[in-house]
Amino acid sequence: MATFNFKIITPLKIVLEKEVERVILRTIEGDMGILPNHAPFVAELAIGEMKIKSTSEELKFFVAGGFLEIKDNNVVILADDAMDAKDIDIEQAKKEVEIAKAKLVKLKEDRDIAVTQRALEASLTKVKIAENLK
Repeated sequence: MATFNFKIITPLKIVLEKEVERVILRTIEGDMGILPNHAPFVAELAIGEMKIKSTSEELKFFVAGGFLEIKDNNVVILADDAMDAKDIDIEQAKKEVEIAKAKLVKLKEDRDIAVTQRALEASLTKVKIAENLK
């Protein structure tokens, strides 16, 4: 099957660089699939799971926002945060959920509430992805 170049970059490092056959990810407008020879496209990413299929394996990643660019059979993900689902510490993610829930009860400012709700959503997504790996 045909492939395309795929790269995930965070502010700290290149998380993945690989030839792949298919990617399924979540944008702010919904889930989308990417196959070779996709039309040029730019989208904002939502917090969610990304499934990557190569000739030898299928990988799952957690992605916490960012942007996607598709151009000339190259797909670049500029993510706020991204990690291989196998590297998620489920106990730590569950602790982060509890901390965020406790913090939300006490907050009054809209901006603080929005930031904490985003952290809660990211932690809940990590827990869900990690539990689905079992």
